[in-house]
Amino acid sequence: MFEAILQTKWPTVLGDKALKGVTEGTTFAAYRNQEAPHVSTVIWQFPNKNTQKTIEGLIDKHIKKFTQTLSPKTMTFTGDQTVSFQV
Repeated sequence: MFEAILQTKWPTVLGDKALKGVTEGTTFAAYRNQEAPHVSTVIWQFPNKNTQKTIEGLIDKHIKKFTQTLSPKTMTFTGDQTVSFQV
């Protein structure tokens, strides 16, 4: 359900013309382990702290009310990417 909400609501939120240029460079990915389908992992990557703060505000405003009904096991990590591979 959480993924369905993100797929339907989030593109509209991020597509807001007022945010043009503000959220550029942000990436989002959701993963689900087939052996534990009730567990999702969501990874956000932000180009800078200002963009992160903006997106977190949008999450609080538009998405948080839906996630509060889920089993809240959240881990937050802030840091810089040091290595990335794509094959």
